[in-house]
Amino acid sequence: MRSLEQYRDLVAQAELIAVAHPLRYRLQLGLFAALGIGCVGLLASLAAASALFVIGLIVVSKSILLIKLALLPLGLAYVLGRTLWFRLPAPQGRRISPDEVPALFREIEHVRRSVRAKPVHEVLLTPGFNAAVVQTPRLGMLGWPRRYLVIGLPLLASLPPYQFRAVLAHEFAHLARNHASFGNWIYRIREAWYRILDALEPRHGTLFGWLTRFFRWYAPYFNAYSFALARANEYEADRESARVTSREDAADALVAVYAKSEYIESRFWSEFYGRAEGQPQPPPEPFSEYVAALRSVPTEQARAALSGALARETGLSDTHPSLKDRLGALRSKPNIPLSFQLSAAHTLLRERRQALMQEFNQVWRESLAGPWQERHQYLVETRAKLARYESTQAERELSEQEHWDYACSVEVLRGGRAALPVLDALLSRAPVHAPAYYARGRILLDQDEERGVADLETAMQLDESVREPGSKLLYSYFYSRNQLSRCDRYRGMLSQAAHERRVASAERSMLSRGDLLLPHALPSTELLAWRAVLSSEDGLKRAWLARKQVRYLQAVPAYVLVIEFQPLKWVSSATLQRLAQSLPDSVSCLVLNKAARRRGWRQVAKVEGSLIFASG
Repeated sequence: MRSLEQYRDLVAQAELIAVAHPLRYRLQLGLFAALGIGCVGLLASLAAASALFVIGLIVVSKSILLIKLALLPLGLAYVLGRTLWFRLPAPQGRRISPDEVPALFREIEHVRRSVRAKPVHEVLLTPGFNAAVVQTPRLGMLGWPRRYLVIGLPLLASLPPYQFRAVLAHEFAHLARNHASFGNWIYRIREAWYRILDALEPRHGTLFGWLTRFFRWYAPYFNAYSFALARANEYEADRESARVTSREDAADALVAVYAKSEYIESRFWSEFYGRAEGQPQPPPEPFSEYVAALRSVPTEQARAALSGALARETGLSDTHPSLKDRLGALRSKPNIPLSFQLSAAHTLLRERRQALMQEFNQVWRESLAGPWQERHQYLVETRAKLARYESTQAERELSEQEHWDYACSVEVLRGGRAALPVLDALLSRAPVHAPAYYARGRILLDQDEERGVADLETAMQLDESVREPGSKLLYSYFYSRNQLSRCDRYRGMLSQAAHERRVASAERSMLSRGDLLLPHALPSTELLAWRAVLSSEDGLKRAWLARKQVRYLQAVPAYVLVIEFQPLKWVSSATLQRLAQSLPDSVSCLVLNKAARRRGWRQVAKVEGSLIFASG
């Protein structure tokens, strides 16, 4: 795709075909997918056959010079084969049984039979505000799916029984119409193309370059054409839900889910975490608070949330159509969610409802404890810092760094609008302060003021490190306003940044004989953190550190660390990975075992000042 507008037109064209001629569309999509799979399979087979042929020549001629010739087709066959074979992870959740909640399973069975869907193997409760039928193939590409019904406890607790039944009917309709099976196959193919792209991009050579160009064309085209399938499936499941319940119940369930989700994202979480400043510990029942907020959205806020949900258009990356489009397909009008007495959780979970709520409360309380305490400490310190700066201003002018810290503190505690005058004053005295331009531009875009675009552009020119996050903000801003032609520039910058990260990762993941190694140039104060990590590793004898000269992302230093353990000490790849993850934050470092990489050890040890640790 050369532009987002072309991508949008292709998606729209595919949707028209899917609606007017659904069987023809599925056949075209299936053939298009099979063509891609066939091309990859043929390439992998030819590559493997070429490698075997060369190996045969090596055996006959007894010439080891041909080994390098066999490496290219073998590498290509390995890359293509590995990217096509991957497993879809099974969904996670709290497993429930008919003995535990018989009323819920009776409702599930009633709806399943009404929709004429296959039985599911497991039912899982999760803390999410959603529901889904998930199929995971037990034999990978060969199929034999295991079926799961995933139900969010907040969904059960915040919808009346008739709306929950409509949601269940929608999910079972996907299963009855084989949406999950065919959709999973399409999803696996779509994922395979992007895995192939990720694998090919760091590689060099004419053949790899040709394949990369082919998949860069094929993958987005297939992605766009297959998007219509997911949306058509949603419309079909909505119609089946309306048939099993009623058109009104299906529409009201959609409105309730969209509006409640909008309220939670726009209001609840900011208010919930805003309490951290005054509370050193998280609430005793955080999950119950979340469920209560979903269940009882105030009428005015429900009306505002519904307006926000209806204003959202179906985006290019949305597999689900917008609420407005789905209601239009059902020929229904939106009704503001009304209060009710008994939720589906009351009628279907019955005496197990409170116990299950407490289980999720405990999990949330434990997972929130650390982040909540860190947030509390941060807010308390920020409040003290803000008071100190405001007191200092009465005596003298703040330094440039103090002024920047003051602006950040104001934004955290009083919001972006309050921080704007402080940032204006800072930029008037420091007109090349990239972080201030970035912060002001971000705040202005949040307030729908387009003058923030110029600030972000200035920040991106002054500081290369903010080009990627700045491009994301600008892409999202223009995308949300359907100004797709203005998105293309930032999409290109994001694509380039992602490409650089991939090739940089490949470049830093190995040490070859031709790599240039330099002294690490770390000051002694920073080396203390490295030595602390190394000294805590049991059996570690010595360690050498050097900096590798790299072509990509040169602003982020690439280090190579070679470690030597005591004799007979077993060192696994997991040990090396754990050690790499224990190093100081933001460090890019390849960790090698001296015993397994003697040539690499010599390369690093030759660098002046490379020995940074020796036990005893």
